[in-house]
Amino acid sequence: LLIQRRTAQLPLADRPINDAIAERHYQHRAIRRVGESFTTKRRRALLVMATGSGKTRTVIALIDQLMKAGWVKRVLFLADRVALVKQAADVFTKQLPSATTVNLVTDKITDGRVYVSTYPTMMGLIDALDDDGRRVFGPGYFDLVVIDEAHRSVYAKYRAIFEWFDSLLVGLTATPKDEVDHNTYQLFHLEDGVPTDAYTLDEGVAGGFLVPPTSVAVPMK
Repeated sequence: LLIQRRTAQLPLADRPINDAIAERHYQHRAIRRVGESFTTKRRRALLVMATGSGKTRTVIALIDQLMKAGWVKRVLFLADRVALVKQAADVFTKQLPSATTVNLVTDKITDGRVYVSTYPTMMGLIDALDDDGRRVFGPGYFDLVVIDEAHRSVYAKYRAIFEWFDSLLVGLTATPKDEVDHNTYQLFHLEDGVPTDAYTLDEGVAGGFLVPPTSVAVPMK
C-alpha cells in the first residue's frame, strides 16, 4: 500500500478544502500548513488554535482532504474524556458522512474509516487479539492519528500509543503557543514555541470570530 501510494497519492498543495466543513480563512491556512509539512516528509504537525475557533471542524476538513487525495484511509482520533469522544464522534458522523465513524468506547470493533477513542481504551485495545490470535490494531492500521487537547500531561502515561502506531500525527491544542510545554513540542519534533500553525485568541477577537473574555469580581468570605 505504501509503495502504491508513492504514485497514487495526489499533491496536497492544490487539493480543494471542503468549505461546508471548514470555511474560515485561518482554518484553511492551518490545513495548508499541515499539508506543506507532510509534503516535505515531516510526519508530525501541531495546531495551536484558540478555544471556539473550530479545531475539530478544521481537522475533519483536513481528514476529508487527505482521504480524497489518497494519503490516508483510516484515522484514529484520541481524546482524554468519554464526553469529548462522544462529541467528536457526533461531529464526524455529521460532517463526514462518507466515512464510517466507530466510537471505540461504546461500540464493538467494526470496519470503519474514522475511529474515536479515549487514551485508556486505546491502550487496552492495542493488545487485543482477533479470533486468529493476531493483534486487531497492528502498527500500520492507522494512516493518521489525531490527538485532541495535545497539551495535556497524558504523554508520559500514554506515549506508547504514539510509539506503536506508525502513522502521520496531528496534535490539537488551545494552549497559547508560548505556554505549550517542551515535551509537547518534542513529541511533534518541533522547535519550542514554533507550532505548525497557530491562531490566537487575540487574532480571533480582531477577526470577529471570538469575543474577548470578561473578568468578573466575586467577593469571597
